[in-house]
Amino acid sequence: MKLCYRFIVIAICCLWIQPISAQEANNSLNHDEKKNIVATIQSHLKTTYVNLEKANKMIKVLNINLKSKKYKAITNPTEFSKALTKDLQNSSKDLHLKVNYKTKQVAKNKQLSSEDIRLKKEQMMAKKMAEINFGFMETKILHGNIGYLNLRLFADTKYAEETATAAMSFLSNTNTIIIDLRYNKGGVPSMIQLLSSYVFKDNPVLLSNFYERKTNAETQLCTLNTNEESKIVNKPLYILTSKSTFSAAEAFAYSLKHYNKAIVVGEVTKGGANRTKRITINNQFSISIPYIEAIHPVTKSNWEGIGVQPNIKTSKKDAFATAYLEALNNTVKRNKKSVLNQVGYALLQESKTEDAILIFKANTMSFPEDANTWDSLGEAYVINKQLEKALKAYKKAIALDPNLDSAKRMIQKLQSKS
Repeated sequence: MKLCYRFIVIAICCLWIQPISAQEANNSLNHDEKKNIVATIQSHLKTTYVNLEKANKMIKVLNINLKSKKYKAITNPTEFSKALTKDLQNSSKDLHLKVNYKTKQVAKNKQLSSEDIRLKKEQMMAKKMAEINFGFMETKILHGNIGYLNLRLFADTKYAEETATAAMSFLSNTNTIIIDLRYNKGGVPSMIQLLSSYVFKDNPVLLSNFYERKTNAETQLCTLNTNEESKIVNKPLYILTSKSTFSAAEAFAYSLKHYNKAIVVGEVTKGGANRTKRITINNQFSISIPYIEAIHPVTKSNWEGIGVQPNIKTSKKDAFATAYLEALNNTVKRNKKSVLNQVGYALLQESKTEDAILIFKANTMSFPEDANTWDSLGEAYVINKQLEKALKAYKKAIALDPNLDSAKRMIQKLQSKS
C-alpha cells in the first residue's frame, strides 16, 4: 500500500515529470556512473526491501544485466531509469518498485532549504488536489435511493477531511452505497482510515498490521472516531474495481471485503500491497521501494502480486450496472419491475446505454411474461444500434401482448430496413 505521495502526484498532474530535453540528452551516463547507481540500488534492496528472497533475486538480475552489457548502449538517464524499473518489476512482480530520474533543473531548489522545498511542493500538491475536489469526483443519489461515490484518489485528510465528511453525510440516508474505485490508483492511509470508520459501529477497528524487515518493527492502521449520524453500518456497500485499481484503493477494498463490510464487484486489481518510500541514490536518481509489509488481521496476508479478488467478477465496463442491479435486488421490496424499468430509462437519458441494457435484460429475466419489459429492452437495443437483437425483443413483446402498438410499429420499421 502506497503511503507516500507518489500516486497523488501521478494521479493529479505529474508535476515534476519533464520531457526528455536537450539538457538531459547532454547529461549522458558513463559506465562507472551506471555501475554506481546499480550498486546503490542493490544495497538498498538488500537492507530495505520487504522480502529478502526477492531482493536477492533482483540483485542477481541486475548483476547479470550489468555484466552482459545489457545497459551498455543506454546513456540517456531517463531511459536507464526505465530499463532498471522494468527489470526490477519483471523480476519481483512488484509494481511499486520504480527507479526515478529528475533533471538538473531541480538544482535551482538548492538555493532553498529542504524545509522550504518540502513546503513548496506540499502547497502545490494541495492546490492541485483541491482542483479535482480531493478525488471526490462525483457524489449522487441514483434512482432507487442508491448512493454513488466516484473516488479517484485517497487524498490526505489533512486537506480532504471536510470534503470526505460532506460526501459521506450526503450519502448517509441512502439504502445502499456504491464506491467506484475503477480509476483509483491510490494515495495515503489517512483517507482509508476515515472512510473505513463509517462502516463500523464501534471504533477503533484494526484495519492492517505492518511489519518492517529492516527494523523488525510492527505498527498498526486503525479506524477513527466519526460522526455517528453519518454511519453506514447497516447499509450494503459495493466497491467497484478494475485492473487499474491500485495501492491504497486496493487496501480499502481488501480490508472491508475481508471484514464482510463490502462486496467487491469488477476485475481483479493490480496487486500492490506494501508500504513504499522514496530513497535517494544520488542527486538525480532515487528509487521507490516497498519497505513495510501489510498484513490483514483476518487473512494474515495481503494482495501483493495477486490483486484483490472480487466477490462478483465482471468486466470494468459492466461493474457499475452489475453492482447497481445487485443493490436494487437487495433493497427494492415492492414494484421491482417498475423500478428496474425506470432505472433503465434513467440510464438511457445519461447515455449509459449498455448499462441500461443490462438492467432491462435483468428485468426480462425476472419478469419474462411481461411484454413491457421486452419492449423496453428492444428500445435500448435500437439506441445501441443492435437491430437484430431489438427485433427479437419486440417480437417477444408482441407474442406476449399482440395489442402492444409501440412494439408493432418498431417491428415494421426494423423490418423495412432489413
